Amino acid sequence: MYFPNRKFKAKLLLYLLVVTPGLLLMSEPARAAQTVTAHANVPITANVSDFNAGEKVTSNHTIDWTSDIDWRIEVRSLSVDLGDSDDTFYTKPLSDFLWQLSSGGSWTAITTGFVTVKTGTVAPTSGSFDMDYKFLLGWAIDRPGTYTANLEYQITSL
Repeated sequence: MYFPNRKFKAKLLLYLLVVTPGLLLMSEPARAAQTVTAHANVPITANVSDFNAGEKVTSNHTIDWTSDIDWRIEVRSLSVDLGDSDDTFYTKPLSDFLWQLSSGGSWTAITTGFVTVKTGTVAPTSGSFDMDYKFLLGWAIDRPGTYTANLEYQITSL
């Protein structure tokens, strides 16, 4: 191959000698192995005493996780609200559905954006924790109906 320009030839040779072997030595980055499983089918049946209290709390819903790197577990609702009353005149707002860790903490409203529930380090590589859910109730506004929210949990690296 003929190169009339010596500078171009030198640059090409330098590229072939330095950059190409470096590209060959680069390996694919390691992939993390992570799983999260929520056992959270949360059936709620509110009775008169729940309405008088203004809330219905259901406790100890287990979340299992595994990770080989530092992790964060997040939750969000795939639903924008909790659904309509049986007569369709009332839509229960998503803000009436709250969560907290069973070990304590403050109640946090479920949203449609991911919110961090818990974080941890690679040691140990698996575990579980429990979550509580609260539904706010009101005699003056809530109407008979079946209300639901589809929750999504995800585990990501820190």
